[in-house]
Amino acid sequence: MLTMSANPHAAFPSIPAPFLTLWSNAAGVYGEAMRANTQQLLFSSAAVIQEQMLRAFITASQSCADALAKNAMVVQRQSMERFADANGKVVGMMGHALTQVWMESMQPAR
Repeated sequence: MLTMSANPHAAFPSIPAPFLTLWSNAAGVYGEAMRANTQQLLFSSAAVIQEQMLRAFITASQSCADALAKNAMVVQRQSMERFADANGKVVGMMGHALTQVWMESMQPAR
């Protein structure tokens, strides 16, 4: 038959000192493992972020250089087209002026 007792030692038996020390030491071992895991996660994450940022910066720099080179080629081509167009207009203007001078020289004197 089961009886109830108001004595706290009956409800909560005492734990021997070596077991208390064991639990304290075990908690310390797990705590150190958690600290090492957290530290490794933090440092490795920082390294990954740093590496990815460096790669992104290098990629962005290369993309920018490529875009600038393409832009320079487009601007150079457009510039040459403008100069060729201007050259054609000047040749036309010179031809027109020469034609006028020639036509005026062909008219009889008054």
